[in-house]
Amino acid sequence: MKDATRVALVLDAGGARSAYQVGALEVLLPALAERSGRPSLLVGTSAGALLTGALSATAHLVPDDQIARLNSMLGQTTKQNVMRPLWRQVPEVLVRYTSETLGLSSFRLRGLFGSQPLAQTLATSIDWEALHRNVEDGVIESAAVTATSVRTGRVIVFTESSSSVPRSAPEYHGRFVATRLGVPHLMASAAIPVLFPSVHIDEPAEAAGWYVDGATRRRAPLAPALELGADRVVVVGTGGLRPPDADLGLDRVAVDLGDGGATLLGAVMDDPLRHDLRRLAEINALTEDPELAPILERHRAARGRSAYRTVPYIAIAPDDGEELARTAMHVFRANHGSLLRTLGDPDLQVMHRLLGSDSPLQGELLSYLLFDPDFFAAASAFGRRDAQRWVEQHPDLWRTEAQNH
Repeated sequence: MKDATRVALVLDAGGARSAYQVGALEVLLPALAERSGRPSLLVGTSAGALLTGALSATAHLVPDDQIARLNSMLGQTTKQNVMRPLWRQVPEVLVRYTSETLGLSSFRLRGLFGSQPLAQTLATSIDWEALHRNVEDGVIESAAVTATSVRTGRVIVFTESSSSVPRSAPEYHGRFVATRLGVPHLMASAAIPVLFPSVHIDEPAEAAGWYVDGATRRRAPLAPALELGADRVVVVGTGGLRPPDADLGLDRVAVDLGDGGATLLGAVMDDPLRHDLRRLAEINALTEDPELAPILERHRAARGRSAYRTVPYIAIAPDDGEELARTAMHVFRANHGSLLRTLGDPDLQVMHRLLGSDSPLQGELLSYLLFDPDFFAAASAFGRRDAQRWVEQHPDLWRTEAQNH
């Protein structure tokens, strides 16, 4: 008999850092299958949306086979299978930029790096018919990916589900849209603004338009899973669970374009998840307080909302948010720093120089774009380590209270 407890798996944004999530899932998926039941609600944003697609298509497999498929997909997402070589697209970028400068709207520049290879990779590496079949057969209840509308800034949760999708949720500036998921939905969710082209989605017609990365405007990464009815939430992120230690001396170091980019990515990729986990723990504490819980329930009822409930969670993310950045910098220097390597593949070196190669935050920026097997291996090992630590510290896997850092 199927467990009535709905477990949601939330995979947040991270670019190339998603290898960390794959490593964590190697530990979590077997542990969940053995102790608590496998996730039936899958929610992904940006790179997490790509993993959500792969996991939804393999949900009918045993965890070991599911992990093997996930690692196979990760192995295919190297740079040549994600973005076009920079030298091949420079002429097009220049022409499109000139067109916009002259006010010619029919030939717009929508991103610096062409992402056509990623679309081809997703089309062949994900078994889309298996994904649809798993939803239809009830192996999973819902697969959802988050994207951001370019013009209106709405957060749209494209959801393939065996049941009706929830109503709009204005508290997190978004709404659910029922659809049959495909490559465009995942591409839209992962289209980091400026770096990658915005993506046009045609279906469903009610949500047709141009979209970019789902992390751009979402403020509550856990909200879609809770709105879908999750009783328990497993979240795997790639940003630090605690803010970096304050180093006032760094504030006096001159900054450049790369620093601005790294700061922006950190703000949209890391901070919302950290804050949302803290909020979930605070609400759990209120619902478990016998004096405060009735007051809170009346307050929610007066607003026409259902009562808050205690939601146990698993949260895996780097404790040291700079570990991945340091590793990315090390791998970059080892694999892309020499003249010979630069001549063979100049893209990362050129980007590194353009964005300020001596920046203290350069590793942070590179860690989102370093689609390198060595970086994948290191990041995946970090994910396995952190997930294993959680499993060892939480014998029944779950907790409700805030984490101490």
